[in-house]
Amino acid sequence: MSNYVYMTVRMFKFSEEWWKLQKEERKKFLNRISEVEKEFEGKLVSLKRFLSLRHDGDLIYWASDFNTTPLNEFRYSIQSVTDSYLVEKLSLFSVFKSSPYMEGGNKDLSAFLKVPPLKYFVAYPMKKSPEWYLLPFEDRRDIMAEHIKMAKTHPDNEGIRSYTTYSFGIGDYEFVVIYEIPDLYKWTNVVEKLREAKARKWITLEEPILVGEQGALDIFAK
Repeated sequence: MSNYVYMTVRMFKFSEEWWKLQKEERKKFLNRISEVEKEFEGKLVSLKRFLSLRHDGDLIYWASDFNTTPLNEFRYSIQSVTDSYLVEKLSLFSVFKSSPYMEGGNKDLSAFLKVPPLKYFVAYPMKKSPEWYLLPFEDRRDIMAEHIKMAKTHPDNEGIRSYTTYSFGIGDYEFVVIYEIPDLYKWTNVVEKLREAKARKWITLEEPILVGEQGALDIFAK
C-alpha cells in the first residue's frame, strides 16, 4: 500500500471525420473503446470515464495508479483502436497524496479511489503566487483551515468528493483539483461561497475547467 497515487485526467474529442462515418462504423470503434476500458479497469487502481460538457471535448478519462507506465499504456491503447478519429485535447498529470494542511489524511488511497463514480466530474489545474509560499507555514495552515471549513459546512456540500493532487515539477501548474459531484447546481453554490475565502488572494490560475457527466458511449453513434 502506497501513500501516494499518480493520476491523469485526459480529455479527448472525436474528429470531424468521425461524424462522417456511418452509424454502424462508429459503433464498431466504440466497441473497441469499451474493450480497452474493460481491460484497464482490471489493471489500474481506478479508471472512470465521463462525457465532456465542454465544447472542445467529448470524452474525459480519470485514471489512477501507483505506476506511471500503465497510465501511458491506457492512453495509447485508446488512441490505437480509434485510428485518427479520437484526438487528445488536454491532459493533466499529478500525484495524489495527503494534504499538509489536514491532520491524518487517507491511509488507503487505493480504496478511497475505488468507490463508484458520482454523476458529475470537475477537474482543473491550479497555481498560486510566489508570495503564498513565502508565508510562514502556520499562516498558510490557518488560511487553508478557513477555506476547508467553509466548504465542509456549506449546506450544499453534502456528497461532494474532493481530491487535491500535486504537480510541482511535473506540470505547468502546481495542483490539479478534482471533484466528483452529485448535483452541479449545488456545486456552483459552494464554489461561489468559496470566492469569499482568504485563500483566493494567492490563486493565479484555475483554468481550463473540465466538466463531465456519467453517460453511455453509444451517444456518439446516434
